This record gives sequence, C-alpha cells and structure tokens, in this order.
Amino acid sequence: MSTQEIKISYTGADPTAFGVLGLSMVCFVASSAKLGFTNGSSTGLLVVWAALLGGIVQIIAANIDFKKGNIFGGTVLGAYGFFWVGMAFSWATINGMFGAGMKAAVDPKMLGVVFVGYLIFSLFITVASFEVNVPFILMMILIDVLFFTLAAVSFNMGPVALFAKVAGWSEFVISLIGFYTSGAIFFKFFYGREVLPLGKPFNLIKKGALVPVPAATITKGQKRST
Repeated sequence: MSTQEIKISYTGADPTAFGVLGLSMVCFVASSAKLGFTNGSSTGLLVVWAALLGGIVQIIAANIDFKKGNIFGGTVLGAYGFFWVGMAFSWATINGMFGAGMKAAVDPKMLGVVFVGYLIFSLFITVASFEVNVPFILMMILIDVLFFTLAAVSFNMGPVALFAKVAGWSEFVISLIGFYTSGAIFFKFFYGREVLPLGKPFNLIKKGALVPVPAATITKGQKRST
C-alpha cells in the first residue's frame, strides 16, 4: 500500500496580542484587589475574569501559536492560561462555591507549592525571553518576583506584609507592560510595520538548527489519523 506525505501549515493571524491582552487584563484586575484599589475579599468576582481572560483567552492563543510553530508563545500562553484556570477554581473553592466542606479543607500552603512550581518554570522562560523582545523580558522578570513573593506569603515566610505589597505592584506593572506589548504587536501586524518599539533580542544563547516538524502521513484509501 503506497503512502504520500503532506506538510500541513497554519496561515492564521498571529495570536500574541490577543493572548497577552488576556494576561494583562486579569493581572490588572487581580492587582487592584491586592493593592486595595478594590475589595480584596471579593475574589468570587475574580473567578470570572481569571477563567475567561486569564485562562481561556490565553489557551486559545497558545493553541494557535503551537499550530504556527511558535514554541515560546504556545508554551508561555498555554502554561499561564492554565495557571489562571487553576486560580479561578482555587478562588471558587476558597469562596465556598463548591461547598462548605471543600472550603473548610483548604490549605493555603498548597497554593504556595503551586507558586514555587511556576517560579521554577518561569525562570527558564525568563532566560528564553531575552531572545524575544524587551517588554517580554521585563514581564518575565516581574513574573518571577510575583511568584516568589506569592509563595512567601502563602508559606508565611519573611515580611509577609511587604511581600504582599510587592506582589501587588509587580502584578500591576506586569499588566501595564502587557497592555503596551499587546497594543504594539497588534499595530505591528495591522499596519505591517513596527509603530511602537519592542526592542531587539539580546541573542545571549546561540541557537542551533531547528528540528523540522514531521510531515503528516496519509495512507491512500484511508482517513488520516489525528
């Protein structure tokens, strides 16, 4: 039985501006609670924004990035998208939306473990961000600070009040840089040129030859498996 190989390419629009907007918006809303601009106890309302803007929007953008072969965008937006979905469910549990029993069993240190895990992941992404652009570098450094301080607060380590304030301001600045980045990327693809500067990659680590994506294989007379 003969076979033929075909290469599948995705030609859709770049989703980065859309995904970064989701991250920026949820950080903007969440930081307002941390900094006291809004009621910090109203995490029930944050569930909606965390799940939709922070979660679903970034996951959709990540899926498109993976199809386009953008490993950085797909990994980053996907990882942080699912982080915000997890936070939405965590806040829902803390607010008793899943019942009093689950609310009573909440251990704040569990979130601390999550923050440490994401800090480890984010440190790797921070290194890679130096090959992207300046706003992403700044955002990743602040995300590292955010996860470190959130973990410290969750474990009740060090000057908790100070760490909580640093976490709030870090998240707030992340949102502002994200709004700028989202707008700059949108303008770049809409106008076909760079309108707002994003800076150049630092090229700190030499890249090797990219491994080609295997072509999908179709057997004549059979449907292609997916």
